[in-house]
Amino acid sequence: MRRFRVAAMAIAIAGSYLVLPSAPAIAATTTYQAENATIANGVVEANHAGFTGTGFVNYDNAVGSAVQWSITVAAGSTSLVFRYANGTTTSRPMTIAIDGATAATPSFAGTGAWTTWTTASVTATLTAGTHTVRATATTANGGPNVDELTVTDAGDPGPPGTGAPTAAELLAKVTSCSQISNGLYKTDSETGRTIPVCGKNGAVFYKADMDIDCDGQRTTQCNENTDCCFQPDTAFHQSDGKPLNAATLPYVVVPSSSSTWDYTKFGIQGGGVVAVIYNNQVLYAVVGDTGPSSIIGEASYATAKALGINPDPSNGGTDSGVTYIYFKNSKISPIEDHAKATTTGEQLARTFINNN
Repeated sequence: MRRFRVAAMAIAIAGSYLVLPSAPAIAATTTYQAENATIANGVVEANHAGFTGTGFVNYDNAVGSAVQWSITVAAGSTSLVFRYANGTTTSRPMTIAIDGATAATPSFAGTGAWTTWTTASVTATLTAGTHTVRATATTANGGPNVDELTVTDAGDPGPPGTGAPTAAELLAKVTSCSQISNGLYKTDSETGRTIPVCGKNGAVFYKADMDIDCDGQRTTQCNENTDCCFQPDTAFHQSDGKPLNAATLPYVVVPSSSSTWDYTKFGIQGGGVVAVIYNNQVLYAVVGDTGPSSIIGEASYATAKALGINPDPSNGGTDSGVTYIYFKNSKISPIEDHAKATTTGEQLARTFINNN
């Protein structure tokens, strides 16, 4: 549902008016169900669990199959998040066109099962008003099953200190470290211990590298052939009990509890929200797996790819420059709902900035 912006209110007091300041305006989020959109070469079905609304669109296996929505947004950067399932190992790419012009062609990678739902995101700068968003299959396999489109517009930025935080705002709050770990961590097995875990009001953080985690569901990107150390499981699981999908879900790996640091004693849990900052970008992910007790700085294939880091588990990652901010006592349910992690993360990040 759309969150309406609140205008200034005037209250009559003894024949005069007291004008109260407007509530801080924030980005508006609207969810558009696929079954209510315009459908070309597809059908509405409800035979796979986990969908929202009254059903989802099953694309015909044909080039040109499409779903088209009419959306209304404020001017500025707009996030388009498509919730989908693709129960194969083959990607089903679709062209995302806005008002007839191609904005992106996401791969819509396999999710392993038709009951396993994940998201793919596209960002575009739009003018205020109504626009069409069309998702068109580009191969003979057609598109994936599409459940919904979640649109978050730029909104009215409001006064300073409101709205989604920037990378610079977050980094300004983690310039110094109040160490909470009993010792230091390595970034790799062959390096020395140099990384502390630091505490802040409402969060813990560290600055490290990013190694690539490809554990969990077997996909084209993550399997025994692409990753020498592949494990077909993750510490935390989807709502259907299956391991997480490292190729499609942005998640981070927290060091296993040890005498150096026990994350469970600091309000950190599976599904907790983490702001991952790299190269002036902020990505909101979830705590999805645990790793070696002496090594820190690891995230899923999808996390790296979204931040422009080489996601290849054999030679990818980056040696430094990544900041991880874990928000205490947060939890996304279902854990695989990346759109929810993003909207919740933005709110938690703003609270973190305001309280530190």
